[in-house]
Amino acid sequence: MLAPAVLAGLFAVVLLAENPDPPAAQYVVVISIDGMGASWYISPPAGLRTPNLRRLMAEGSYAEGVIGVYPSVTYPSHTTLVTGRMPAEHGIYSNLSSREAGKNSKDWFWFAKLIKVPTLWDLARANRLTTATVFWPASTGGRMNWDIPEIWDPAVGPVGGPLYVAKYATPGLLLEAALELGPPKPNSDDDVTRTELAAFLLKRHKPNLLLLHIAGLDEAEHQHGPQSPQAARTLEASDERIGDILAAIAQAGLEGSTDVFIVSDHGFLPVQRHISPNVLLATAGLLDLDAKGSIIGGKIATVANGGSFFIYWPNGQDFRREVDAALKPLRAQGVLWGVLSPEALTDLGAEPAARLALEATSGAAFDSAATGEVVRSLPATVGTHGYLPFRAGLEASLIAYGPHIKKGSWLRRIPMTAIGPTILKVLGIEDPHFGSERPLVEILK
Repeated sequence: MLAPAVLAGLFAVVLLAENPDPPAAQYVVVISIDGMGASWYISPPAGLRTPNLRRLMAEGSYAEGVIGVYPSVTYPSHTTLVTGRMPAEHGIYSNLSSREAGKNSKDWFWFAKLIKVPTLWDLARANRLTTATVFWPASTGGRMNWDIPEIWDPAVGPVGGPLYVAKYATPGLLLEAALELGPPKPNSDDDVTRTELAAFLLKRHKPNLLLLHIAGLDEAEHQHGPQSPQAARTLEASDERIGDILAAIAQAGLEGSTDVFIVSDHGFLPVQRHISPNVLLATAGLLDLDAKGSIIGGKIATVANGGSFFIYWPNGQDFRREVDAALKPLRAQGVLWGVLSPEALTDLGAEPAARLALEATSGAAFDSAATGEVVRSLPATVGTHGYLPFRAGLEASLIAYGPHIKKGSWLRRIPMTAIGPTILKVLGIEDPHFGSERPLVEILK
C-alpha cells in the first residue's frame, strides 16, 4: 500500500494514461519471481507448500531450466526476458550502470530509454495492445500505458521511497491506485504491495500485457542462502502472491482469455567467502581511494556482480599486464574459477566494453570493497548469483499456463532469449525480427 505521504504528495490533477483502443482478445500476465531457480519446482525440498506453482505446472507446461545471461543478475536478465536479446545487443549490461571509477557508483540501469532494441511493450503498443508494468526492472519511462517502475533514490538505497517512485510512474496512476486500495497497512510486505497494485491494474484497466516483478525470494536467498528455511518460507509467500494474481484475473473476467507465464532471472549458489579484487587493484595504483577507503577515480573501472567481476579501461589504453600482475594473489589462493577474455565475453553475448571478467570459484563471491582483507570467510552461509549462467544451480525458471498453452508439455534446458518471442506470439503478434530465438511452439496449442 502507499504511504499517507504519497496521497498528500499526489493529490493533484489525475492524468490517467490514454487507452487508445479497446484491447484485443489476447491477454498475458508475466510474473517474475526474482531468484527462483528451476530447482525450486523441479526438485523442491520436502514439505514445501507451493500449490499454485504445482497446479500451473500440472495444467500447463514448464522447462527443466532456463539458461540466462552473463552476468546472471536481475536487470540484464529481465531485459532479455522482454527483448529476446542478449545484453550485448539490448544494452542493459549489469545492475549497476556506471563505468567510471568513483562516479555515480550507486546508479542502476533503471531507464527504459537505455534499451537498444524493441521490447514487448513496444511491439504491443505498435499493435494497439495495452501494457502495464509493476516494478519491472529497466522499465522507468518506458512507453507503457500504465507504469509503476522499479527505481529508488541512489542516496537512500533500494528501500521505501514511494514518493520517489511516484515521480516516475504514469501521472496520476499511484493516486488512482491509492484511492482504490485504501490506506496502507502497517509494516506491509513489499511483495504484497506490488501484487495489490498489479491486481488493481488487472481489474481496473485490463491490460493486454502485464509484467510484475516480485523480489522477496531474492532478498531471502541473499541473506540466508539458497534452499534455506527462510528462503522456502518466502517462496511459499510468493506462491500466495501468484494465487492473488490468478484471483484478480478471474475477478477481471479474463480467466478464459489470459495466459500466465511464471519466469525468473537466475538461480542461486551458496557463498561462504567474499573476494575483494579492488583491494589489490587499489594497492597497484589502478584505483584511487579517499581517506575513508572509497573509490574516487582510477585508471580502470570495475563492477562487482556477485559471482563475477568485470573490469574496464578506456579505449586506446591497455592495462592488461598491470591488472594481471595485481590479481596474481587471487590465482595463488585458488579463488578464481576462471578469467574471461573479451573474445569469450563476446561469445557469451556479454558487455562489449568489458576488458576482463573474473569468475569466482564455488562458495565464493566478489564484492566492491577497496580496503580490508582480500579474501575473508563469512560467519554464515549466504547466497548470490552473477556467475556464468550455465553453472549448476543458476538455471532460471519458466512455467506457462493458459488457453494457448499445452497441458503436460515439458521442455529441457532452454535459452532465456526464447521466452520473449513466445510471449509475443501468444499475444497474437507475428514479428520474425523480434528476439534471437524462435518461439517455443512446443508448448503452444
